[in-house]
Amino acid sequence: MTSIGSCNNCGAALDPTLHLYCKNCGLLNEKMAADEGVVCDTHIENRAIGFCTVCGRAVCEECAEMAGKKFLCNEPEHKVYLEKWRLLHTFDFEYEAAMLYANLEQQNIETAVFTKLNPDASESAHRPNIVEVMVRAEDLDEAIEVVKTLGLIDMKDGE
Repeated sequence: MTSIGSCNNCGAALDPTLHLYCKNCGLLNEKMAADEGVVCDTHIENRAIGFCTVCGRAVCEECAEMAGKKFLCNEPEHKVYLEKWRLLHTFDFEYEAAMLYANLEQQNIETAVFTKLNPDASESAHRPNIVEVMVRAEDLDEAIEVVKTLGLIDMKDGE
């Protein structure tokens, strides 16, 4: 039986026995991180405290930036990216994301497919990347309606 808890940073649901980090904010699961020996991608002499929610890089206290409660690396464009784009759906494979991308673009909704490394060690053998379909913040509601109409993916409330 899994032990679902919540992230100490953002409150998102997570299983602390399975997840190396919070998929919502990027906070590192300290218990698993100690076992895995997670270090910062930029400062390999420093222990990581989280993962950038845009690119998936491990960050330490020295280079971590925050956007609200989300961890970012020190790439300035990542903050702008979070302000202008919203996550529509996450896929395991790029071809699934490409199908959704094509359908949204056909409806004149600007769309971006973003593939980032999945640092979660427990899933890395099954899913080496996380593929996100993003739309401009102002187009999110319209994109959700298009997706529901087309029946391409099962959109749950709050997704």
